[in-house]
Amino acid sequence: MNSETTPNPTLTDDTAHRVEFFRLPAPRKRDPYFGLSRSWYYKAASLGEIKMIAVRRRNALRGVRLIVYDSVAEYIRRAAASSNSSGQAAG
Repeated sequence: MNSETTPNPTLTDDTAHRVEFFRLPAPRKRDPYFGLSRSWYYKAASLGEIKMIAVRRRNALRGVRLIVYDSVAEYIRRAAASSNSSGQAAG
């Protein structure tokens, strides 16, 4: 048996660390990806700006709230584009 491991050639450093979902940050904490607060996520989800899902077992009282990473990244891209276009119009 060969004990040497070979890296997967199809994965790059970017895709190896990419997450699809992440947990809602704890109260008074910020998430490690974007630095946004728990209350920001609840507000953005209620306005339909980002996607949040709830996962729980059948008959369980509590579950886990997960944020869709791509929805937050897309929101930030839209916000950056709108601030760039409004900045160009004023200048």
